[in-house]
Amino acid sequence: MSATYRRLLRRDVVDICILIFIADVVTGVQSPLFSLYTTSLGASLGLLGLITAVLGLTRLVAALPVGMLSDRLDRKTVLVGGMVMFAVSFVLFALVPSAGWLAVPRVLMAIGMVSTFPLGIAYIGDVVETRDRGAAIGVYTAAMGSGFAVGPLVGTWVASVAGFPAAYLTGAVIAVVGAVFAATRLIKKKAQPGKGTLAPRLVDIPAFAALIRQPALVMACVANIAMTLSMTGAIFTYFPLYARGVGISTVTIGSLFAWRSIASAAGRVPMGPLSTRLPAHWTLAGVLVVEAAINVMIARNTSPLPLTILLIVEGVGFGVFLVSAQMAVASAAGGTNRGAAVGLFWMAGSLGDLFSPIALGVIAQELGLIAVFNTVAVAAFVGAVLVAAFGALANYRAGRDPAMVT
Repeated sequence: MSATYRRLLRRDVVDICILIFIADVVTGVQSPLFSLYTTSLGASLGLLGLITAVLGLTRLVAALPVGMLSDRLDRKTVLVGGMVMFAVSFVLFALVPSAGWLAVPRVLMAIGMVSTFPLGIAYIGDVVETRDRGAAIGVYTAAMGSGFAVGPLVGTWVASVAGFPAAYLTGAVIAVVGAVFAATRLIKKKAQPGKGTLAPRLVDIPAFAALIRQPALVMACVANIAMTLSMTGAIFTYFPLYARGVGISTVTIGSLFAWRSIASAAGRVPMGPLSTRLPAHWTLAGVLVVEAAINVMIARNTSPLPLTILLIVEGVGFGVFLVSAQMAVASAAGGTNRGAAVGLFWMAGSLGDLFSPIALGVIAQELGLIAVFNTVAVAAFVGAVLVAAFGALANYRAGRDPAMVT
């Protein structure tokens, strides 16, 4: 294992990890602030859900085309563009006159997200040998988690000292630094079509149809929908409001998210090599069962210590999920359609981003925040059952037809 990690200490791998660390610092700046900022501008819980859903809708529409665009052009160009989108969106966040206008920067932020995080996985798949891919994804996702640990601390500290707009402007400056770093350090490598094939098209319907027939990819997408329902719908959107409602300060809320991210990042590096050995469907199903239990327990605790422990456990589970799911996605595609594969994976997660804030916004408005966590717990458990069933079916079909193994 140590020899594997030594092979990863080269420029192309280190640079993409640094870039994704910066990108996650940027998104982490706003993660514990968005719901607080939105309600401070006069939004109801229902409107908060609608504005939050804009992120999911945009990601749903943009993820696959952006991934295919990176197949047609190159990963570096799209990654740089994603960091620029982050910068522009955060400036607009700071300047909006009312809550309704937040939908505009949410659209741009969503485009920034689908242009960076999934394409970093595609970049890893392009430059790292198959034998080292699991370890590389573990390091990459650890860099993501580390950035997301730093971002909430920066965002909540600046917000407490200078206000929400200043926190968003800080995020914009960090995004500009990331764009410059990507433009000067990343390698421009364009996927080459195989012999006798045409260059990839921006919207390649046959390639898309072939991807959705890959059992590993379908299973990962189902798991991503369920995880996003919990993480985006409950943990990131409504947990800050729940914590503030039980008397926890804004700075402490940021610390809770930081500890969650530190724990999540710590487990991702060793999980990288293990992801090539553990059955993905049982790993993903197990994580979703734990996610369901955590949501139930959050609704029954009101003090910082148990909530911190629950978020730490949830963060570790998400780290395991992220490595296992993205390893399955990267392995299910080749160089000419890897961007489309990670785009499809994010497209699936965007379904959760789109529908969970709307549905949970109605539940929060009518039944309260505790009902939100209980509802998400049921959804996560159902997702675990579906993932286990899809995985078992895929194994059964692979046993009957070895050619179906991905």
